[in-house]
Amino acid sequence: MLLYIKYIKLYLLIIISILFNFLSTTTFAHEIKPSIADFYYDGNYLNFEIRLNAELILSNIDASKITNTNSSPLSKIYDEYRLLDKNELEKILLESWEKINPNIEIKINNKLTNIDLVKVETQDLSNFEISRDSLIFLKIPLNQNSDYFTFKWLKNYGPIILRENNDLKLENDLFTEYLQSGVEADKIFFKENNFRSNLVSFMNFFVLGIQHIIPKGLDHILFIFGLFLFSSSINKLVKQITIFTIAHSVTLIFVSLSVIKINSNIVEPVIALSIVYVGVENIFKNYIKEYLRYIVILFFGLLHGLGFALVLSDIGYRSSKLYLNLISFNIGIEVAQISLILFLYLLVGIKFAKNQYYRIVFQLPSSIFIASIGLYWFFERINFYN
Repeated sequence: MLLYIKYIKLYLLIIISILFNFLSTTTFAHEIKPSIADFYYDGNYLNFEIRLNAELILSNIDASKITNTNSSPLSKIYDEYRLLDKNELEKILLESWEKINPNIEIKINNKLTNIDLVKVETQDLSNFEISRDSLIFLKIPLNQNSDYFTFKWLKNYGPIILRENNDLKLENDLFTEYLQSGVEADKIFFKENNFRSNLVSFMNFFVLGIQHIIPKGLDHILFIFGLFLFSSSINKLVKQITIFTIAHSVTLIFVSLSVIKINSNIVEPVIALSIVYVGVENIFKNYIKEYLRYIVILFFGLLHGLGFALVLSDIGYRSSKLYLNLISFNIGIEVAQISLILFLYLLVGIKFAKNQYYRIVFQLPSSIFIASIGLYWFFERINFYN
């Protein structure tokens, strides 16, 4: 018994430390999102419009290693840049172009070429809790022998999405690629249609699906943790995950096909409430009928599917490989979810779940932890969207 008391104290200390860590790294202004580079060519120039987080780049934070700027020792510098008004930030960005320029490699016919900065634009910072976008407009001279180009930028700048804009091409023929940090795009041809193999498209969105859960989807991770805490029985876990998967797949597909519209002002706070609910329900599980649990999971699965759809809408995916991208993104999510469940089951379920102190030592403290984090996120997101 004394051993379990020590275990409880240690566990509570871990929970408290994790709680403070979550509270310090969950603001939307510090979440790192992929940049987006839209490009088009007019015969004489290859033109780029890159939407990025200027404060992130100027503060020299390595976006390839973290998902939240609060995790970086340079976070204070990042916040100082965020306090600047629109004109001040634009001026610094222009003055820093000579340092940024070498970190963007655009090769024409496999030869590194000069990049001309046309202008920069930065949003006004109306809410310090919201990250703002900056736009840099670039142009690269072409000649009659220019056949293709490749794109790569500094790994520290994080992932980026390349998207072709060309009114002379059908949407199905337009190039779109999600590049992981530091990865160079394959050849992009000027006069030919740029097809990407189904395998490449599948892998890009498969990895994106995994990353949306691990490490970026803290809210989804806690929800899955809550499902595990309700019951460590493999059969019941499989039922819960299956219902959750079917539900979020349905809404993800419907949103992607524009059958239903999503409002992040509503979706994100309610996702936080779903975490509160599963935590509280686990505390009072002895008074909850099992079939009601499955109905609730079905509802929250539909809700989390809307959250997954927000990720794809941020990327601005195109319809050319819509179904393939949806399937691969969804499979990535499922692989991450199943991995989490297996990890928890192997770590806790097999050895401790049947122990008489399991509920007191692990289940109840963890459920309180989950509900507390969810409640904090709810109020944070309400304030964020107001």
